[in-house]
Order: sequence, then C-alpha cells, then structure tokens
Amino acid sequence: MQRARIFTAWEEAGAAARQRALADVGVAVVFAACVVVAAAAILAHPKTPIWDQARLLEARFEVPYHPSPAFGFTSQFLVITLKAVLPAGAPLHEVLRIVAMLFWAGAATWLASLCLERRALVLAVVVLLFTSQYPFLWYSTELVAGGFLCLALAAWVRGSPPWLCGILLAGLALTKVELLLVALCLAGYWMARTGSRRDALLLGGSFAGALLLLVLPGLLLVGPDYWVSYGEGRGDKSFETFRQHFAALVAPFQIGPAPNPWTEDAPYFERVFPGANSMLDVLRTPGLPYLDFVALSAARGVRKVGWVFQWGWLALPVLGLACWRSGLRPGPREKAILLCAVGCLPFVLVSFPHIRYFARYYALFWILLGLAAERLAREGDPALRRPALLLAGGLTLLALASNAKRAALGLAAAPQLNQYWFSD
Repeated sequence: MQRARIFTAWEEAGAAARQRALADVGVAVVFAACVVVAAAAILAHPKTPIWDQARLLEARFEVPYHPSPAFGFTSQFLVITLKAVLPAGAPLHEVLRIVAMLFWAGAATWLASLCLERRALVLAVVVLLFTSQYPFLWYSTELVAGGFLCLALAAWVRGSPPWLCGILLAGLALTKVELLLVALCLAGYWMARTGSRRDALLLGGSFAGALLLLVLPGLLLVGPDYWVSYGEGRGDKSFETFRQHFAALVAPFQIGPAPNPWTEDAPYFERVFPGANSMLDVLRTPGLPYLDFVALSAARGVRKVGWVFQWGWLALPVLGLACWRSGLRPGPREKAILLCAVGCLPFVLVSFPHIRYFARYYALFWILLGLAAERLAREGDPALRRPALLLAGGLTLLALASNAKRAALGLAAAPQLNQYWFSD
C-alpha cells in the first residue's frame, strides 16, 4: 500500500512537471511570435530619431558625447557596443530599438515566470506587454531602464549571489538619474533581508563599488557636475527639466498665442519664479507657487495612469482590498515591487509623468496584480475570493481589449508616423 502511494505520487509529480514544461513552451512560443511581429514592424517603418533619442545615438567615448548619468549612462554604453559590432551601413536606430524592446520584454517575462505560478498569468503579462505599444517607444532609454529594473528583481527573486544583485543595481542606477533612488531603496531592503552580515556587506559593497568604478572616469574628466549636468552649457538637469515642464503645464492655460514651452520656457518660468537659478531658488519663491506645479503634475499623472493601464488599474484596489480583508499582507516580493514606486516621486516633483516613464513599471504593475490574485485564490476569504477575482479578471480583459485595439490602430497608422508611435 505504501509503495502504491509512492508510485502514485511520482506519477502525479511527473504529470505536473510535464504540464508545466508544456505551458512554458507555450509561453516561449507566444513570446517569440510577439518579438518577431514587433521587430518586423520596427524594421518596416523606420522612424527619425528625435530629441534625446537622437542625442543617445551620438554616444561615443568623446566629450561631450561620453556616457553620463544625465543622458542614460547604461543606454549610451549599449549604443557604443552596437556601433562596435554592427557592420557598416546597418540601421543603428532600428537595431537599437529592437534590442531595447527585446531586453525590456525578455527581462519582464523572466521576472513574471519566476514570480507567478500559473503560466496563464505569465502568458497574460506577455500579451499585455506587447499590446501596450511600449515595444515601439521612441526613446529606447526608458525600455533599457525597465529591463534593468526587471532583471535586478528577477536576480533577487531567483536567489542569485549578492554580488551579482549589487552589480545589477549599479546598472539600474545609471539607466536614469532618478532610478538611483530606486536602486538605493532596493539595496537597503535586500540587505536587511539577507541571512548574514557578510551577504549584506557583499551586496552593498558590490553595488557601491560597481557604481563608483563606472562613473569614476567621468567624474575625473568632467568634475562634480558629471552626475547632474546636461553638459554643453545647459546647466543642472533637474532645474532645466523643471523649467521646461512647468512651462508645458501652464502653457495650455494662456489666453491667446503663446511661445512653444519646450523651446521657449523663459516667458512662463520667469514670470512666476523671477530670478530663480536653481531648484532651491524655486522652493524659496514667496507664495510657494511650486506647490501649484506639484498639484498640476500629480493631476497629470493620474490621467496618464488611466491612459496607460486602462481599466486594469481598477483591479489593484479590488484585489488589494480583498487581500486586506482576508488578513493577507504583502510578502517580500510584493514589498520589493511596491518599493519601486518611489521612483515616481521625481516625476511629480521635478517634471510631470510622461507616458513613456511608465514603461519602467508597466510589467511590475501586472506582475503585482498576478501575485495578489494567486495569493487570494490560495488563502483568501471564500466569501471575497470569487467576486474579487472575477471582477479583477474582467477589468484585466477590458484592459487587454483596449490595448489590442490601440495597438491595431497604431500599426495601421505606422506608415504615416514620422517620429512618434503614440502621443507621450
């Protein structure tokens, strides 16, 4: 009898393993098909690089185009590497966009496969990623930043060596200036959760050491302004960014013709912040008009969240409330993902949330929903479980349908779009 039970358990375990392997193959096939379609669309409809993307393609080991945090250090290294390996005449811009898309989607899918047990949820994340239009984003640095964030989280979830997690966090900190804040928060949280003081020191030391090693040449070449300066005489990045975004926020409220706020921000800025030459001056301006900017920026952010996640954003409070009422609290993975939201603060305080900024967190949002759904299904209050899961599932399907419609319209209009794939 005992032997029969053992054989039955083995057979069941073998069947479950085969089903899991088959489901993994299905996810891989769908992922590969999506990549092929996205890459073909990018190659079929080349776009003119503009603004920061054009500046990114100029990256080389020469001043003023050397890799620097203000321009996306990690992405600039990627461009320099592509220039070194691509044959002459290769379409650098399209290749960069494909590589960034593949890195972003691949890292996000890997993280989803590590966090979520049900392969159907992983498949849903893959489809949502590719129908979001983010694979066609005009600014590749945002995709590289999102890819590094997912890659660092995946390495931690998988239990990779602390030194590797620290190095990946250093790479994340250099993808965008504001992501240094996210990297520091994750490093602190992971160090607090390590099983030994040695591992904590190894993680923190590898993070600090790799970061210093990567930026030291630039610090020696440029000086202390290397981290925050636009270079080329344009001044501090945070202040210049604030000027432009303040002008862009208030420009629609002007009566009559007004200058382009992105190229002529002075008429808007100097009227409200006369004589301000730094963010400290802005904060000291009498009457605290800076708070008006924060309020407008936050309101813009709410609108953009609704645009990006469609009906899906409503699933988060539904599942969150059901988990809370069931006595379920966030686990380590959920806490790490939620901690990444600290990176949204600079959007509101210095600029305002652009649609492209949410590419970094798009996959994390859906993975967080998947984690909450799985935990609610296993441990939730039976009275809350079914209605919450049905409502969240319906909202996710609505978001997927909206994504699919938007992606189809975007592909149809691609031949007429010279620069932007979607409004940002």
